[in-house]
This record gives sequence, structure tokens and C-alpha cells, in this order.
Amino acid sequence: MTILELRNLTKVFGGRVRAVDDVSLTIEAGATFGLLGESGSGKSTLARLIPRLIEPTSGEIFFEGKPLQNLRERDLRPVREQIQIVFQNPFSSLNPRMTVRELIGEPLYIHKRASGAALDEQVREMMRLVGLNPEHTNRFPHEFSGGQRQRIGIARAIILRPKLLILDEPTSALDVSVQAQVLNLLIDLQRTLHLTYLLITHDLSVVRYMCDDVALMYLGSIVEQGTVQRIFRQPAHPYTQALLRDIPSTDPDQRMLESVSLEADIVSAPWNGQGCRFSPRCPVAQIGECKTVEPALVEVTTGQRAACHLVKPHLVTP
Repeated sequence: MTILELRNLTKVFGGRVRAVDDVSLTIEAGATFGLLGESGSGKSTLARLIPRLIEPTSGEIFFEGKPLQNLRERDLRPVREQIQIVFQNPFSSLNPRMTVRELIGEPLYIHKRASGAALDEQVREMMRLVGLNPEHTNRFPHEFSGGQRQRIGIARAIILRPKLLILDEPTSALDVSVQAQVLNLLIDLQRTLHLTYLLITHDLSVVRYMCDDVALMYLGSIVEQGTVQRIFRQPAHPYTQALLRDIPSTDPDQRMLESVSLEADIVSAPWNGQGCRFSPRCPVAQIGECKTVEPALVEVTTGQRAACHLVKPHLVTP
């Protein structure tokens, strides 16, 4: 069953900057879908478009088959109960003046789900579920470690029992040793609460560990999409190849990846709006189509699509 579908979703800022550009994707219920890309690729903007925390310029959003783009604010409230976000930095996303009880319980209060003793009990239940001591409800965020603060953010997000959780770089601000603990917690919660995840990250190893499917974004557009197994075994787009090349691995499939490296960076090699948006940095771009015609996202093999003029379907083995 499809839980989320985006059709040609676009967000333009200031009349010029296309932060999200004609993005279409589908997420199945119970799956973990990874959205991967460098800073500035549009991942976090896309995350905020889904529950309409910011308004799309054009395109369609469907949650459980129901269109969201034209709903009034009051009609969005029940939808937002079902779509929650865990933000990147637990040091800045939690109000330092609120206790843990207030932070975790606030969604229940806002959506009029519980108050008083009933709210207190649900807060304690959530704290136990995410591995926090339920006796610490009256403490403030500064009294917790970074990993514990992120657990508070997760508890706050799941207390309404949502169906879709958007995880916006949930471990990037944490120490490496703590990252694994938080990822394992998310896996356990997904099984226990039957959650669907949209995981936004720049970390390929997190995608490989957590996700079923992945889409790679570059300058607001999806350049490759498919199953994690397919993308990691045989990446089709030069951008994906370059990113994967930098992962230390003992996996023979990864050691055999073509040696493609990124030219310059996203700032020093800007796209001029013509041709492939990755062409200014692409080590294999050619004069002609690459510089003049933007490639469409097309199927290159079962379970994999890519937007590259140089990728031919018959060259990718199934």
C-alpha cells in the first residue's frame, strides 16, 4: 500500500531559486525510504513541503491516497498528527525552557489528545519506549546528553502514534558511537509501532543500513532512484558513482565501482540552468546533450531510474 506519493513537486524561492524541482516519488507503508544528497540539494525543503510546513509552488502531495495540497489549515491538523518530523539537531530543536514532560507531552496538548495524569502517563510510556528514565520528566534538555536529547525528540514525534515519520538527518549531530544506538532504536520503533520512514541524510552508510529504497537529489532534482541493493551494487549516474567511491568498504561489489571523482564542488562549479545540472562537476560529461539538454529520469533496469544522457538501459545488467 502506498502511504505517500509526490507528483512533480516544486518549490521556488524568490522567483528564481528552485530548491525542489519537479520531484516525484512514492513510499510504501512500512518501508524506509532514503533521500540522499549533499548540503543544498533540497532534501530538507522537500521534508517541510510534505506536511505543508512550507507551501509548494506547484505539484501534488498524496497521503494515503488523499490530496493535501489544497487542504485548509484546519483540515491539515489531523493529517499532521499522522506525519511527524524528527529534526537534525537535538541541541537546537528542543526548547531549553521546557521540561521533558512539557516537550514530549506538548503534541498531546496541542491536538487535545490528553491532559493531566493521562498526559503524564503517556509521557512516561514514551520515555520508557525510547530508552529514557521515566523518573526524569521534570528535567530540562541541558541535563541530557546529545543522544538522550535526540531520544526526547523521537519520543515527542511518536507520542501521537503517527504513520509516517520524516527523519531529517537524525544522527548527523551525534557522536559516531551514539549514532548506531539511535539508528537501532529507530529500527526497533518501526517494528513495534508499524512506522514508515522518510530518512533524509548525506550519509551513505546510514542509507545502506536503514533503507529499502533511495533517491539521490542534486540541486533540487532527483538524479537517480531505486532499491538500495541495486543502487549500491551498480550505480548508474556519475554522481552516485562518485559518492559511493568514497565509502571505505570490503564489499567486492563496491571495490569494483568505476573510479569516478567529483570535480570541484557545488559552489565553485555552478549550474547555469542549461543541460544536465550535474555537468559542471561531472568527470565524464560531454559537449552536446550534457551541456544543452536536461536529461529525464528514465528506467535503466528493473528497480532503478537515472537522469543521465550517458546511461543506456542495455548497459545495465539486471
